[in-house]
Amino acid sequence: MVSPHPPRCCAFYGSHHLYKTYMYGKRMLLALALCSITIITRAQSVQHNYQQWYTYFGNMKFAPHWAIHFDAQARIRNGFSDKGQFLLRPGIQYVQNSKINYTLGYAYAPTYNDATGRWFPEHRIFEQFIYRDQEKHFDMHHRIRLEQRWVGQKNVHGDIASWKYGNRFRYFNRTYLPLALKPEKGSYYLALQNEIFINLWGNAINPKVFDQNRFLVAPGYMTAAGVRLEAGYMNQFIQAPTGAKTMNHILHLSVLHSFAL
Repeated sequence: MVSPHPPRCCAFYGSHHLYKTYMYGKRMLLALALCSITIITRAQSVQHNYQQWYTYFGNMKFAPHWAIHFDAQARIRNGFSDKGQFLLRPGIQYVQNSKINYTLGYAYAPTYNDATGRWFPEHRIFEQFIYRDQEKHFDMHHRIRLEQRWVGQKNVHGDIASWKYGNRFRYFNRTYLPLALKPEKGSYYLALQNEIFINLWGNAINPKVFDQNRFLVAPGYMTAAGVRLEAGYMNQFIQAPTGAKTMNHILHLSVLHSFAL
């Protein structure tokens, strides 16, 4: 009996799925753009800044279900010599399967305050869940992260006098759209990403419910060794505890590296 459906290898199947991928990516980009536009249009008296972020994301699998996550970031303000923020974030990851993993980790994120001319330390514990929705022509990652944060408060002498504590919720969505008909190592792609930050109960760091939103669009290249190299634009919209609003326009350079021992 002849199958009523065309075989997977035929041109019809390939073009059909490529069209579905195109439409899916188009809808995804539209949704993220609308989200960013909504935030921007609601913002009044927004201060605009320009930054560069240099990031490394590593994931080392050392057992069938276990991996070590590590990322390091340097966030520089208004020129290559201005101070901003540094972040180190290691974590232990349980890999349930190719679609689901869980991570428990710690982050250290000192931030420079221009008004006081001092660095303020921040320690975080975080728990996260990642679900990966992968098809032939796109790869989407959903990430939910909970953070427990401690930010040091310094006195006039520059000593830490106290710590402010806060809980924060983050939802992150990243989609890879290949720019080749047959995605493989050694090919180009487009990364679309959006992440929203919500402050939770008892937050002494920032009592505002909405904390920030980050939207990123970045062309990338996956090397033959599986390392991803990206250079793109990030729009970061922040609401301070006072209600003041800032929009950072960021040159975002990334290296993403996953490997196994």
